[in-house]
Amino acid sequence: MAILNKSQTEKQNKDYWRTSELLINDALTLLNIKGFGTDVCCSSEDVKINSATCYITESNNALESNLWFLASNPSITSFCNPPFSRKWEFFQKAVEQVNKWSQQVLMVLPYTPATKAWSDNVHGQNCIIYVPDGRYQYLLPNGEKSINNCNFDTCLILIVPFKCGNVIVNYKRGLKCID
Repeated sequence: MAILNKSQTEKQNKDYWRTSELLINDALTLLNIKGFGTDVCCSSEDVKINSATCYITESNNALESNLWFLASNPSITSFCNPPFSRKWEFFQKAVEQVNKWSQQVLMVLPYTPATKAWSDNVHGQNCIIYVPDGRYQYLLPNGEKSINNCNFDTCLILIVPFKCGNVIVNYKRGLKCID
């Protein structure tokens, strides 16, 4: 299917959209956790997500790193909102890290289950795919809200170290935690 709404983002900025607090809060609520261990894909220290204990910056190259999990507390889930142009490379690296360390990674990816790339990468993996009721608004590289939303649906994919195949969970954005 063709994308009818062409992106207005300049090519050099496509990989630097930032994750909104709404998406982060929904992810934490869905997983029933207080924070993430590692923000795997932050472009620099000043843009890491606040709920992560540590981070891997672009200059540290997460695709070359085997330190996606905290040594002091490896049971904490890592978070990955990969550069758009390299999303499938990061997905494959996340699967490798999950299988190597028996920990889990939550990824933010476009929800495109009918595509060949999705089929080649996601099908056959052990993932819980969280599908929101609408689109999230991402932040510009400078942290400001964009005038436009992204022109594709987003999902959260929890890559897990146990056999489950692909499990799909639909949810409403803006979840409230039940205490």
